[in-house]
Amino acid sequence: MLFFVGPKINFLKNKKKDNAVDIKNLKQTQSFFLKKNFFKTNLKKSETEEKQKLDPESVFFQGPPSISELVIPTLSILTVIGILPFIATLVRQFWVRYTITNRRISVDSGFKGQDRVEIVYRDIKKVSKITRFGGLTADVVIVLKDNARLELRSLPEWEKNMEFINDNIIEKSE
Repeated sequence: MLFFVGPKINFLKNKKKDNAVDIKNLKQTQSFFLKKNFFKTNLKKSETEEKQKLDPESVFFQGPPSISELVIPTLSILTVIGILPFIATLVRQFWVRYTITNRRISVDSGFKGQDRVEIVYRDIKKVSKITRFGGLTADVVIVLKDNARLELRSLPEWEKNMEFINDNIIEKSE
């Protein structure tokens, strides 16, 4: 059995006590890998990579919930109990803003829009709707891939907005 004592002793002599990085050896390994072209790839850009170039974000819809959601609470003011739903609906008109862009859907809510929920189209699994007031507005429910739900209540112009959302979901999944 042979023992190579010589190189082991040299290794221990060259080892620094504070475990610092040897810059000379690091530069030598970097130059070795660069000479051997380990980091260079000659892959051509595919069509999907060209599509993934970021377009500027453009706003398709931005606004509050539909004003038609105030109809029933306004009629219920005639009863004393109906004042509270009317106030809640009125406050919601001022505090909630929907924004639908070509990259994401965001809902600003709370006092002065302090709370913000944003989702991107690639996270959307399913979009469903429930119409209100004879199709004037709709509640749009967006189910995400992790089964979380985002509800856009009384979304105005819901037909155009749903079509835009569905087009972006299909486009992003391809």
